[in-house]
Amino acid sequence: MGLFDRAKDAAETAKDLAGEALEKAGDLAAKSVDVAATGVDKLTGGKFHDQIENVSGRIEGVLSPDGDTGTGDTSPGDTGGDTGTGDTGKGDPGTQG
Repeated sequence: MGLFDRAKDAAETAKDLAGEALEKAGDLAAKSVDVAATGVDKLTGGKFHDQIENVSGRIEGVLSPDGDTGTGDTSPGDTGGDTGTGDTGKGDPGTQG
């Protein structure tokens, strides 16, 4: 086995180990976002519940290794309602979709 082959094998091993660590970190971060969202929701008396759920769901969707947090559709462009920005992430930024 040549030097290049050994380097390639080492790189594959490092990639696998990094993937496992990233998966664990993503799960922990997603749980932390959920805890923070629950705390903020309590502090605001539920006044901003929908907005908090929307944002936390989108963040958890990014952090979750499989992209599924069970909180509903968190696809880009789906704001879960009008956020007051006028931008739905679809088409012309000034349109509601």
